[in-house]
Amino acid sequence: MNLTSSANVSGVVFHTIRRDPGPQEQHLSDQACELMSILDESLRPTLLAARYPRILNNVAELWRRPTLMDRYFDELLLDNRGNRQGFPLGILLELTALKEHYQTAAFPMRTGVWDETNLTERFR
Repeated sequence: MNLTSSANVSGVVFHTIRRDPGPQEQHLSDQACELMSILDESLRPTLLAARYPRILNNVAELWRRPTLMDRYFDELLLDNRGNRQGFPLGILLELTALKEHYQTAAFPMRTGVWDETNLTERFR
């Protein structure tokens, strides 16, 4: 276990304990390498792959599961806990571009038959 940071809340110091990463978290999985190869070169998250391979491994694992992938993008990009440091700008830009590609081209959000856009199309 590694002590990775300290937080001072109301005068009490808390340490964040993070387990040591296993080998599967330090290197890209075959699935992640395959995902990198099918993405257009302008979309490949090379900084993410180099700095946070475990995150790209998770993305590759969830890639064909839109509901879970959308949730994971939100976990990565939104600070729901209020105390996260955030990603460096380059990685943030890669994640944002990948999310946009995912939601608009790879797995566009499906709409139901009663959505306003579908009703407009049906009654033209």
